[in-house]
Amino acid sequence: MLTVADVAAESSLNLSVVAGAEQLRREVTSAHVSELTSPADWLRGGELLMTVGLLLPMRLADCRRYMSECAAAGVAALALGLGHGLPYQVCPQPLARAAREAGVALLTVPDETPFIAVTKWVFETIARDESRELHAALDINRALTAVATSSAPLTALLSAWSEASIAACVVCDAAGRLLAATPATQPDVVSAALAAAGAARAAGSAWSMVDGFEVHTIGSRIPLAHIMISADMDVRSRAASSVLVSLIALDIERRNLSGQAERQRRSQVFAQLLRPGIRRERAEQMLAGVGLGGAPLQVATIAAGDVDALAFRLQAGVDDALVLVRGDTVEIAHADLDVLLEAVRSQAPGLPCGIGAPTAPDALSVSAMQARSLLPVSARRGRVVTAGEGETVALLMSMGSPEVVRGFADAVLAPLDALDPTDRLELLRTLDQWLRVNGAWDPAAARLSLHRNTVRNRIERIAALTGRRLDDGDDRMELWLALKSRAAMS
Repeated sequence: MLTVADVAAESSLNLSVVAGAEQLRREVTSAHVSELTSPADWLRGGELLMTVGLLLPMRLADCRRYMSECAAAGVAALALGLGHGLPYQVCPQPLARAAREAGVALLTVPDETPFIAVTKWVFETIARDESRELHAALDINRALTAVATSSAPLTALLSAWSEASIAACVVCDAAGRLLAATPATQPDVVSAALAAAGAARAAGSAWSMVDGFEVHTIGSRIPLAHIMISADMDVRSRAASSVLVSLIALDIERRNLSGQAERQRRSQVFAQLLRPGIRRERAEQMLAGVGLGGAPLQVATIAAGDVDALAFRLQAGVDDALVLVRGDTVEIAHADLDVLLEAVRSQAPGLPCGIGAPTAPDALSVSAMQARSLLPVSARRGRVVTAGEGETVALLMSMGSPEVVRGFADAVLAPLDALDPTDRLELLRTLDQWLRVNGAWDPAAARLSLHRNTVRNRIERIAALTGRRLDDGDDRMELWLALKSRAAMS
């Protein structure tokens, strides 16, 4: 990086610093000559701006306005030409004072140094530095290419990158799981990189800048992995980073191709296990063939738009799972319900999903049938629904129109709703506990911590108020459904 200090120190130019010595570390990106008193529109920042002050009034107010505009435009420094035939032979004090106040380095160019000499030196120096950086980038590229065919190319590539650049590089799979990182990368940097990958994955972008990381997504239609590189790279690192990304992408693609056959084999096994009537011995043999035991499995069915992408994410993110695409759904079988739930929440958030009960391998079609039947319920409820949920009646009642369900409950329980709130709650609680034990007096009394006669009196009162015969199964079911309907709507 070329700085103002480098320009001022070049002996062939004979420049002098007259103000703003503390600003000499600023980068110089170009040299520009302008006699405009308002040059901001012609500047891009980083310029060594040269002038002889031909049109600039050397009054303090005018100098302040001029230097403030230069500072706002981001000039690296101002160089004032002095000498025979020029407006000034020494630097005017108002200009020097304004430069100090604006925080802009002010240099003077002697009579024997033409502006073209300064311009030529600046651009030649920048060109030399860029050439040196590009040659260094070529060296990095050669080092990366040399290790790309090693037995562990991803690890070798990141190690070679860490020796050539301080920019951290982190790689994760399509599910967001860490695959590798440059050696000595701090845990908080890895966490930030993985979070950036998650944001890029949610946005569906092939390349993005997220929280200080360049995020490159590998895979044309279905994302296979994400590469995160710290964005604060120098010239040589930035020039070599494209080669790093390309070589890592080749390794990821190779891994994907090598695992594709196994994924297809597992899908075929899953499809065969879903056929009704398969013998247990055959089912267990097939599971053993793909490295799985005979533990009970349960099936999750997910409705998705891009089923292939979802299936790939589930295959990549869930160990010991069977995944199959069926029409517009993806089915995944696993022995652990918690693993299934976590996979659905992380890889298919917001999508309708039903999960069947655990079954033996030869009865997996039953779990799949349950999972498929729960998809409409999941879509209506807006959450994952499992076959093992205890509140089945409340779940089904919640599927109806809220007005209809609430109207049914009110119609049945209206006589109780008209009572004093305390009295009403006592009767409703007694009815709920009595129905839960199937009308048994002593168990209900024990649950309520009441005498059995008190329970009997309350139930007889409920029967009289509602007009229901509680020794009739249909009437008792109506009361039970009314209670459950209110629970479902709460």
